[in-house]
Amino acid sequence: MPADRFRLRVRYGKRDRLRYLGHLEVLSTIDRCVRRAHLPFAVSEGFTPRMRINFTSALPVACASAEEYYDLLLTSPVPVQEAYERLLAATPPDLAPDAAAYVAWEDPALEAFLTRSDWSLLLRPVAGKRLGFDADGLAEAVARLADAGTLTYLRGRKEKRIDLSATLVGFGATDGAEGVTLALSTRNGEGASLRPDVLARRALETLEVPVADVVVLPERLAQFGEGPDGELLRALPPELRMGGRG
Repeated sequence: MPADRFRLRVRYGKRDRLRYLGHLEVLSTIDRCVRRAHLPFAVSEGFTPRMRINFTSALPVACASAEEYYDLLLTSPVPVQEAYERLLAATPPDLAPDAAAYVAWEDPALEAFLTRSDWSLLLRPVAGKRLGFDADGLAEAVARLADAGTLTYLRGRKEKRIDLSATLVGFGATDGAEGVTLALSTRNGEGASLRPDVLARRALETLEVPVADVVVLPERLAQFGEGPDGELLRALPPELRMGGRG
């Protein structure tokens, strides 16, 4: 590790009302939080110096998360508990960190390393409507989409094509008091990743359920790297919890 660079990895969540922040809004908020924490962050070179901080892949708007990460490069070491407590005090509760640790300089970038995700999507009816399907029906609809192999949809005016055989690792559905919960395990593919909310809405269309009658609330539960034999690797140990409200 270069003598003037220390790589602090921070785990945080995106909760409750802040699920509706866009990715760039999250980045700018955390930028301000790091500055308020008065940590000795490194800056890039050039005409427009920027904070040296790297994030995981972007979450879709309206998607919550229990496990997001960023790597913050520091110019001098700060004891990890102190750095964590400064960040905790400077961050809104719904983006609060719950763990931090220094990691090796040589470790791969977060976005390249964390290629697997586990998701939970709650599908509940809009007020005054009935759901019109159960967990078995939703699972069968997702299975039909998986068998088709390719999911095509419009993002703005651009057509996106996702290879489900590469990006959808597993799925299941359960009935609950609020609605149906769809569990997904996904992998980032070559140049593309699967948006769980898009898959859920396409499954509703397959079931001929009006998408406007269903609220889809996605949450990313966990992120992993993938080893050469398919084993799942963590960015930080799951048992690592710092003190505080995080």
